[in-house]
Amino acid sequence: MNKFEQELAGVKQRVMEMGALAERMVAWASNALITRDRAIIAEVLAAEEKLDRFQIAIDSEAIRLITIYTPTAKDLRFLLMVVRINTELERIGDQAVNNCEYVEMFLSDPPPRPLNDLSRMTEVTCQMMHDALQAFDQEDVQKAGQVVTLDDEVDSLNRQTFRDLLTDRTDDPEMIKRCMSLILLARSLERIADHAVNICEEVIYLVKGEDVRHQT
Repeated sequence: MNKFEQELAGVKQRVMEMGALAERMVAWASNALITRDRAIIAEVLAAEEKLDRFQIAIDSEAIRLITIYTPTAKDLRFLLMVVRINTELERIGDQAVNNCEYVEMFLSDPPPRPLNDLSRMTEVTCQMMHDALQAFDQEDVQKAGQVVTLDDEVDSLNRQTFRDLLTDRTDDPEMIKRCMSLILLARSLERIADHAVNICEEVIYLVKGEDVRHQT
């Protein structure tokens, strides 16, 4: 392995470390809703700073490698993909922070209804994130495609959560506010799933050289 290949491997490892941190942030934020533990929220907020540092460092390294080595073909696609995946992971971290803000609504009082759909959304979304990162690490187009197909389930659960919460008719302003927080939480999970799909689209671009973004 030459020096350039070693440096590419180093960048890939950094992206995987960043992805693992983003994955933990999503899981922590969801766990905070169940346990109503303020300490978990503090962990997510502290991790956001580290995630931001990852983004800056990885972007800088990718630009440096492009400038020094002027790569072509797959190596260039890899570095372009790294920059875009880097952005997706940072946005996932932002959504985890948003989730913590919604969860704070329930630290003193439980959610207004059982969280079965949200629990399933969290499970599928976390699985999508994990598999998207594995697809990136292994350059596995088939696994990337499997992640994309799971997005339909998350979308469906998001719509079901919205419908269920809208049926909770009440004039209590506090209850309405808590229902809205759950709707926003579900929407945030749906967006995290979308970011996982975007990562998989980048994997397909890397391996096949085919841009599948915005395709039905």
